[in-house]
Amino acid sequence: MIMNRSSGILLPVFSLPSPGGIGCFSREAHHFIDRLSEAGQKYWQILPLGPAGGWNSPYQPLSCFAGDPIYIDPYTLAAKGLLNKDELPQDPPKPSDHVDYGRVIPERETLLRKAFTRFRPGKKYKEFCADNAWWLEDYAMYMAIRKAAGNSAYQTWTIPFRRRHPDALSSFAVSHAKELDYIRWTQFEFFTEWNDILDYAHKKGVQIIGDIPIYVSADSSDCWAHPEMFQFDRHLKPKAVAGCPPDGFNPEGQHWGNPLYDWKKLEADAYSWWKQRLRQNFRMYDLIRIDHTRGFQSYYSIPADAKTAAEGHWRKGPGIHFFEEIEKEFGPGRFIAEDLGHITPAVRKMVKESGLPGMKVLQFAFDGDPHNPYLPTNFDRHCVVYTGTHDNNTTRGWYTSLGNDTKKQITAYIRAQMGCHPIQSVKAPIFGASQAAVSLTEVALHCIADLCIIPMQDHLLLGSEARVNTPGTVGSFNWSWRMVPDAFTPELAEYIGQLTSDSGRWPK
Repeated sequence: MIMNRSSGILLPVFSLPSPGGIGCFSREAHHFIDRLSEAGQKYWQILPLGPAGGWNSPYQPLSCFAGDPIYIDPYTLAAKGLLNKDELPQDPPKPSDHVDYGRVIPERETLLRKAFTRFRPGKKYKEFCADNAWWLEDYAMYMAIRKAAGNSAYQTWTIPFRRRHPDALSSFAVSHAKELDYIRWTQFEFFTEWNDILDYAHKKGVQIIGDIPIYVSADSSDCWAHPEMFQFDRHLKPKAVAGCPPDGFNPEGQHWGNPLYDWKKLEADAYSWWKQRLRQNFRMYDLIRIDHTRGFQSYYSIPADAKTAAEGHWRKGPGIHFFEEIEKEFGPGRFIAEDLGHITPAVRKMVKESGLPGMKVLQFAFDGDPHNPYLPTNFDRHCVVYTGTHDNNTTRGWYTSLGNDTKKQITAYIRAQMGCHPIQSVKAPIFGASQAAVSLTEVALHCIADLCIIPMQDHLLLGSEARVNTPGTVGSFNWSWRMVPDAFTPELAEYIGQLTSDSGRWPK
């Protein structure tokens, strides 16, 4: 599926400059695709689109199958006659470059509920509900009970609801029929609008790279509907949770809190739930980046009552057998392995045997080790190169934070890559932050990797204020950066197109 010598841009949907305070499936999404096409980009990489859970993180979804209604476009609803023009959200004269979720979420909820009162079910809606009942009914019931319980996770519900007693669920379905219909409609509208975006991208020669978190949230319809898949005790509470061990950046490690899979039970069922999940995602995306791929080889298990992640230990995952089963189902060449972090020889062996292209991040390359696997001189062709990812600082912000010795090393490497004499490279003045960001983008585009993905912030030469996420932290700043209107100009698209053409990634 990955085209030789191709490139794309990483931009979360919430980062689009749509009216109403957050990016969504709006005309700005279409405009962004237009610019990608004009710039010779074959891929738009996004972050997960599931309903975000705690701290608005797309990696803590309330469902692995549903979509987040926050991405439904109010202007599209107005075009369908479900909202009036005077009801549409308006941005201030100077739109914010960050999402204010505290304002946007309740405003979008109010608009959606108003639109639903004017919606009349038709054939397409009824077909959607029937075709997706296998996940939609569990999700709708979960979200409706959750709302009735004050938006609390299911582990706190009364036993009949927590354990899905049929009589309790049947009675609830009757008394909350309207709420269940509302939730079903949000999913119908979400997927209808997203499919329009996907079709438009394909017409413009652009493919979508989706992102699938390896884990599910403890507060999710997946855990509630399928507790047998997870390492739960008899009270349906996790025995252990996911995270990562201490390192130089996090002395106590990271405690993610996600339930861990019972891989033996999943294997006994030929990973049918995972196959359903991936099949659902392939209806939405052309390629899928599998987050935290190393967790399939071995995963970090933290006792549920542990105070820090340092109390955890590594346990064996399903390994290459999982990927062999997945390839039988979906064929080769449709995944990207997020193989970053603490990578062991066993993980490298699994990724190589799976045939999946791994990720190379230039911001990880400059530690002084000439054998560093993230240096382009050490790449093989079968990989995807990034200047940085959504978990990194922007390249300009990252470079600004470095010491002069590292800046000198980066400057010398870039100059050498550009064909300068090594001695001249060392003696030359160090690059400024913007110059370094431009040059590292050029290095990524010109390197041997089959696919190059550049975060939009690096093309815009933005600093740390445009960072999307800082791992191991929570707060309102994460998952909130937005591109300002008209930032992706025709001139910038032309410039990116020239870089792409010069690097052989856009044969005209």
